[in-house]
Amino acid sequence: FALAGTAAVVLLFALAGGILSYFFSAPLAAMLAGEKVVSGPIAEDTTWRDSRTYMLDDMVYVTDGATLTIQSGTRIEGRPGSALVVTRGAELRSRGRREEPVVFTSAREPGQRAPGDWGGVALLGSAPVNVANAHLEGIPADDDRGRFGGSDAASSCGVLEYTRIEFAGHEVAANVELNGLTLGGCGSATVIRHVQVHKGLDDGVELFGGTADIERVVITRAADDGLDWDLGWRGNAQFLVIQQEAAAGDNAIEADNNRDDHAATPRSSPTIANATLVGSQRSGAGQRAMTLRRGTGADFRNLIVAGFPLELLDLRDEATADMVAAGRLRFAGLITHRIGPRGRRIAVREASGDADDDGGFDEERFLRRSQARIGVDPRLPRDAFNVLAPDYVPAANSPATEGAVDLPQGEFWNQGADFIGAVDPDTGRSWLAGWTAFPEN
Repeated sequence: FALAGTAAVVLLFALAGGILSYFFSAPLAAMLAGEKVVSGPIAEDTTWRDSRTYMLDDMVYVTDGATLTIQSGTRIEGRPGSALVVTRGAELRSRGRREEPVVFTSAREPGQRAPGDWGGVALLGSAPVNVANAHLEGIPADDDRGRFGGSDAASSCGVLEYTRIEFAGHEVAANVELNGLTLGGCGSATVIRHVQVHKGLDDGVELFGGTADIERVVITRAADDGLDWDLGWRGNAQFLVIQQEAAAGDNAIEADNNRDDHAATPRSSPTIANATLVGSQRSGAGQRAMTLRRGTGADFRNLIVAGFPLELLDLRDEATADMVAAGRLRFAGLITHRIGPRGRRIAVREASGDADDDGGFDEERFLRRSQARIGVDPRLPRDAFNVLAPDYVPAANSPATEGAVDLPQGEFWNQGADFIGAVDPDTGRSWLAGWTAFPEN
């Protein structure tokens, strides 16, 4: 009996040790800290709550018509190689509030975070694109979860409101990085409003076709382009801020129609109104405000463009110049300041022969004919160029208070925006206050 009792005691200690080992393991430690590790597909309606931090452990797909709802104040952290991809037919509803935004960020500790720490957020939908069998790069070609596009222009990929995405853009292959936020074939019922993308390794926001609108979007310190579109995007954007820095970044806006067929339809032709594009002001940095190419159209209204050390505009390809001639690529209500070397050049110098990539199109002449106010100081505050604590509100006596052109008709547009730029000079509180953040790492 004594030996049996001793064996029982040893067994109990062994069991206790196992239980203690489990309780102090990484998964349970994370659970006790309010963290939930997420991996694999989400195939049914799911809610992520503000009482927890959700740790993306790999490529997480929302599939099969499921809806992922994220409560305001929820924090989602991405480990290396992870991303959130909402597939065609599924939806993401990330509804933050000004004082409690939803935050997608790196799983590394503050102070150690960097662009490309994780993948980013991609929403894929069933609105028209101008290429067959469109597929999101970075997802294996034989994986149908990467497909997007269709015939439903009024469809929805979901809602992103008061949501921040930081330190994204993981490189999935050589020269293939995910964007901070990708919208592939998202329809006009998609809501993208009060969204910031900060310090991504690739583009801040890229739209592949579709008809989604974006409103009050802030893109800061992208390592490549700020806003990028192609494959026939035909949505609208109002109240857009893009800020670059000298150490990283290419174009504030890079726009295409279709790489292989510049005349493919539907044609990229968004309307962009009330935007502020801010460069680094640093001589020698290779940044321009816009590159428009491969047959894109666009209607730009009421923009402030300041501080780009290379140039304002590079228009490429004859198909893009043809859009100007057809009245489908235009500027109105444009103020530019301190563009190009010594602040005196607004467009690339014309090339000839084999170097001519636009059929001899003269960008500077085009912009001057659009009655742009070139070299006019919009009186942005000095902190408009401060990457750690920016302030984009022009002075109350700014020229941006006068000369705004009319906006298009339609319920999307805020017709009260009778100023140039993204932020009203007469505002009491900027729409960026309370939910944006600009961490270095």
